[in-house]
Amino acid sequence: MKRLLFILLTSVVISFAQSIKSPEEFLGYKVGADYKIADYETISKYFQHLAQNSDKIKVEGIGSTSLGKEMFMSIISSSENLKNLEKYKDIIHKLSDPRMISDGEAKQLSHEGKVVVLVTCNIHSNEIAASQMSMEFAYKLVTQTASEKSIKALNDVIFILMPSINPDGTTMVVDWYNKYLNTEFDGAPMPYLYHVYAGHDDNRDWFMFNLKESKNVAKIAFKEWLPQIWLDEHQMGNTSARMFVVPYQDPLNPNVNPMIWRWQSILGGMSELALESNGKTGVINRAMFDAFWQGATENSLWHNQIGMLTEMASCNVASPVFIDSSEVKVNPEITTYDVRSNYSNPWRGGWWRLRDIVDYELIATYDLLESASLFKSELLFNYYKMCKDAVESGRKGNPFAYVIPRDQLDSYSTYKMIEALQTGGVEVYWTDKEFQVGNRIFPANSYIIYTAQSNGRYIKDLFDEQRYPDLRKNRSEKPIPPYDVAGWTIPYLMGVNFSIVNQPFNIESKLLNDANYRAGSIASENSNFYAVQTGSIANAILINRLHKEKIPVMWNLSKLKLGETQFDEGSIFIPAGADYERILKKLADELHLQIKSVDLKDKSSLKEIKKMRIGLYKPFTANMDEGWTRLLLENFQFDFTSIVNKDFKNKKLKDQFDVIILPDINGDLIKTGKLSGENARFSRPKPPEFEGGIEKE
Repeated sequence: MKRLLFILLTSVVISFAQSIKSPEEFLGYKVGADYKIADYETISKYFQHLAQNSDKIKVEGIGSTSLGKEMFMSIISSSENLKNLEKYKDIIHKLSDPRMISDGEAKQLSHEGKVVVLVTCNIHSNEIAASQMSMEFAYKLVTQTASEKSIKALNDVIFILMPSINPDGTTMVVDWYNKYLNTEFDGAPMPYLYHVYAGHDDNRDWFMFNLKESKNVAKIAFKEWLPQIWLDEHQMGNTSARMFVVPYQDPLNPNVNPMIWRWQSILGGMSELALESNGKTGVINRAMFDAFWQGATENSLWHNQIGMLTEMASCNVASPVFIDSSEVKVNPEITTYDVRSNYSNPWRGGWWRLRDIVDYELIATYDLLESASLFKSELLFNYYKMCKDAVESGRKGNPFAYVIPRDQLDSYSTYKMIEALQTGGVEVYWTDKEFQVGNRIFPANSYIIYTAQSNGRYIKDLFDEQRYPDLRKNRSEKPIPPYDVAGWTIPYLMGVNFSIVNQPFNIESKLLNDANYRAGSIASENSNFYAVQTGSIANAILINRLHKEKIPVMWNLSKLKLGETQFDEGSIFIPAGADYERILKKLADELHLQIKSVDLKDKSSLKEIKKMRIGLYKPFTANMDEGWTRLLLENFQFDFTSIVNKDFKNKKLKDQFDVIILPDINGDLIKTGKLSGENARFSRPKPPEFEGGIEKE
């Protein structure tokens, strides 16, 4: 009977495998072949093919991109685990909240549960290899042609794989590469951003969540699946090490649980060992990249998740490159090239191909799956312990809570800050009663963010003032600059007033599911003006919407006392009109504004705000500041025109615009489209329509 059952099960597996096409059969070439890359649509179709023909993988949409593509994730595990996903998700949520379970229950759940691993690929779209690798990785698992160890690991692991978390850019890069392959412009950089707004900055949005893609992934990582391990796969320059793996170099952020660094050493070390065992040279740790700054995808570090990073040496998208041994160095500050404790088997140069990158990434990703299985119970229980540590630290105080009044000069920014925190998994509470702690009285209608919650370390890091550590051996050395941003105190960035409460207190408050916006209102008295107090950034949207409705709008140049209300300079005044009240009521509701009705006899202090004709310079050097500025203008509903180099040849340009915004960009790139001096070598020929700058005239 057992033998018959074994034969039946084997035949089912074989029939599944026979119906599934390999990536090579599906694409018509081997993954990682020179000059061959699949766009996002092709990758998506392949994962759908796997899901339709295997019970070991599910594909789920997670939201749309900035340009309207559907993002997806694949969930790979044993067929039995996939039937019980809700059960295992529930276990993870219980482990994430130590306020609800005991240590004994957590121990039991750690044995019953499955460790969740999230791997995100290709956030930087020209770092294309991981998106290609993902197809082969998934295929071998679902057809059980991966190693026996990896296949067995699926019993313990729910593996969430996102082949690209910037789908728009993946297809942009593939289309551009294929269009100019084997032409004189082969290898030319794209003249536009591969994320329509952020470009390479799309992995620096992970506490503000301005981008749709960031929000989509955060929903999975910080609300739905709460992975214990999150690996983000990147690429870097090609003249140093072949692959960076964690642990990071100094400095380390002090608000991260120290257990994270220990686990990084173990899991990173396991990856290094697997790579070494497979003959892969040039693997480095504790170099180039630090774990100090908020904003990267690895902000999972502050969520009790073991945030990991791999950085592979790049080829030229999918074209091979040859690196002479004389060009190879670990990083700029190391002048000699030799064996080191963090770089024990150097790469000495030679040809470097897309398939090389795929091979390294396959080994590291399979090893992560196997290591997660090996340490399953320890990883789950340590996740619970880190959540518990955050709660207990918060209960002790210093700080105990942050109190944020809803009614501020700029309440709109306050709402947006609360929404950003909630997107990052922060519990925000609300009280409609005035309360006192010690000698301090706090107003009714305040948000309260207690640090005694699982993401308490994340909260503290966003409200702390940053002090970047001085890493010099002595003061005679040059200062060592941070790898990336060195300040991210979120209420400072958004102009929101808040109070730190260090001592514990207990008041009645409720957990919010949204930002609890104050309802908009409009006073419809028989007066000659409507007025909105200055201060809110929502006023910019109001002005722009009024202009679109052809409604005149003004602001006051000096303080005005009207009835009981003083209107400071820059308040908005709209004359009363027949249809204006209906439109203003709609805007008050949408923008959560308090619009008053006032009588103003003397109009001499008012000045009409004219609609501005705005031009935004869009260079052909894919400028990130231009993209962020464009998003800002769109978010605040300004009408503007993108202007390119040839538009500056029009002598009437100054008559077409009231203001032209030049993004933060090198002056030579504005004038000629090329860098000068020692950086000139980085300028490659581009198609003629994308060459040049605004030129001399």
